[in-house]
Formats: sequence, structure tokens, C-alpha cells
Amino acid sequence: MSVQRLTENVLFIKRFSVFYWVDYQFHDGSEERNKYIITLNCLVNEFPLTIILPTSKDNGAFYSNPSNLIDCVTINIGESKFFTYKDHNTIVDLRNIKTEDQSIIEAVHGEGELQFQGILEPELQDRITKAIENSLTIEEYLIDKYLCR
Repeated sequence: MSVQRLTENVLFIKRFSVFYWVDYQFHDGSEERNKYIITLNCLVNEFPLTIILPTSKDNGAFYSNPSNLIDCVTINIGESKFFTYKDHNTIVDLRNIKTEDQSIIEAVHGEGELQFQGILEPELQDRITKAIENSLTIEEYLIDKYLCR
């Protein structure tokens, strides 16, 4: 068996990995829908997994209010190979950071519902890191956690 075949289905989650999660179940139970996630884990395959849920709804009423963009990073059209919407930006809202247990991640990965896309571009990693450092709404102990201090 080839090395590629052995590693094809291995879960390898590094900091700032971008995954496409089919039928992501929101924590409040409100809905299930396909989502991109960005990981913030400090170590490879560290659990519980810390994730950001970016949104493509930057043109909605909520994000049109500047006060709702506090602790957000905007990924403009064309800045990322992962977020390729042609008519709107992507918002990385740092108030929307969640954790997921290992059993859930392994289950959705095993079902093919968690699809690795690649590692987020370095300049976007830097912008997210700086936004976390300068956050106005994230508690200090969480800032330390998210920055791997």
C-alpha cells in the first residue's frame, strides 16, 4: 500500500487549517448548514478543537452596522483562495469562536463531512492574530488561550 493511501484519511489538524464542514450543527440547535471553519488549536490535533466560523453574510443588516464589526476581520474579495465569493466579503467574527470535542470531529471526518481545504494565507493569519491581541470583547484568559500563550 502506498504512503498516499495510508495518509489519505488521516485527520491532521494544524493551526489555521481551513475545513469545509458539511451539515455543521450550530451549538444553539437553530440550524444545520455547510460551513467553512478556521482552526485555532495551538498543537497539531489538540482537542477540544477551537474553531472560528466565518460568515459570508457581510452584506446583511447586522454587519452593515460598524459597531457590529468590533473584533471582526474582513477578508476582501480575492484575498483568499478559500473564500471566493464574487459579490461579497467574508467576515471572521472573533465573537463566534467555538470548541468541538474530539469525538464529534472524528465522527464527521469519518463520514466525509469534514473536508480539509488547506492552511489559511499567512497575511490573513497575521490579521486574525492581531485582532485577537487587540480584542475589545474577548476575555483576557481566552486571548491568551487563542494566542497559545
